[in-house]
Amino acid sequence: MEITYEFIDGKTFSIFFNKNRDEIFKDDFDFNIEAILSTEEKEKRRNNFEGYGNIKRYYLIAKDKETIVGWSFGIQKSGEDFYMVNSAVFPAYRRKGIYTTLMKHAVERITELGFQRIYSRHKMANNHILIPKLKFGFIITGFDITPIFGNLVELSYYINPKRKELLEIRIGSKKITEEHLPLIE
Repeated sequence: MEITYEFIDGKTFSIFFNKNRDEIFKDDFDFNIEAILSTEEKEKRRNNFEGYGNIKRYYLIAKDKETIVGWSFGIQKSGEDFYMVNSAVFPAYRRKGIYTTLMKHAVERITELGFQRIYSRHKMANNHILIPKLKFGFIITGFDITPIFGNLVELSYYINPKRKELLEIRIGSKKITEEHLPLIE
């Protein structure tokens, strides 16, 4: 097994993702909100996306020779926030460090783009993703309940180590020191 990693274009990624999404997430269920929206609501939602052409995105795949065995993709959410939308590794290739390497490449790319915070949201029982992210340095920054996915945990990774340290003070895992006093307004 020789795994390689490659950033690809969105159109190529979408074809692969749409073909394989149901297989990789077969044990999950998500509600199809599109099915309950009126024609007018769908049109308004489409119109809300006009003008978003310059949003930064990434599409990253892991391949064993020519076979795609995993992926990760994400999208810019603000001038400083980048959302890692979805990542997965096919079951036969799990527990081999592929997801961690995908995450490392994604974080490097997002850092190069100049974002300050990378965040993701996951089902609370998704330990295949939560544990590697926490080990990598992501921190739990919130919880949410959505009609599509249910209970979610939000994880954030701060590029600037000082910002991460300030967050750790806010959540109580670090104590404020004299070095932090000049930052208090």
